[in-house]
Amino acid sequence: MIEPGGTSANRPDSAGRRTVGILLAGGLSRRFGSPKAFARLTSNGSEGRMFYERALDALRDTCDSLVIVTNRELESRFPPELEACIDLPHLEGQGPLAGICTAMRKYPNSRYIVMACDMPLIQSADVQRLQERALTVPKADVVAVRATEAAIPLFSVWQYDVSKLLEESVLSGKLSVMKMLAQLNTHWIESAAINPDDGIFRNYNTPGNSDLR
Repeated sequence: MIEPGGTSANRPDSAGRRTVGILLAGGLSRRFGSPKAFARLTSNGSEGRMFYERALDALRDTCDSLVIVTNRELESRFPPELEACIDLPHLEGQGPLAGICTAMRKYPNSRYIVMACDMPLIQSADVQRLQERALTVPKADVVAVRATEAAIPLFSVWQYDVSKLLEESVLSGKLSVMKMLAQLNTHWIESAAINPDDGIFRNYNTPGNSDLR
């Protein structure tokens, strides 16, 4: 088990550290057919808010700062009042670990709530419950959610800045989020503790109409 910030006794207390929401919106969305960040859920024939807007709405009440990590082609599509950035040049296009590392470098020494843009049913109350659970296990590096059928590594709280470790992993070609979480002190919580409806953690990989919850 890796202790990226030294032993837990040597890590800074959580008091005073800001919470940064990291929205990962840089995937190529090949299966979806178009950038998922800008897709919309529909209900009764009416278009809802875009996936990225719903995700930011969910993060906003819990986070002190928000940053969207995207790719070079999509960066200009986000409104200028939002903070959107692309991966660090030497990590560009290397997946979620690169995106998380990039955001950590922009906001060092913080706590981070990571969320992928393709889970548009997650709401503010769910993010707040995840944060509350994370605060009960301060020695964990990461607190992540596990649903009935699968783990959900990209709805998680990263309690410490582990950007150096992420950078080294990406540069060595080790891009798996799950393998990184296996190396870190990761505390898994059951999704029912966040929301009894597993369906809200569904990630959308194909386009089509979906009823809003």
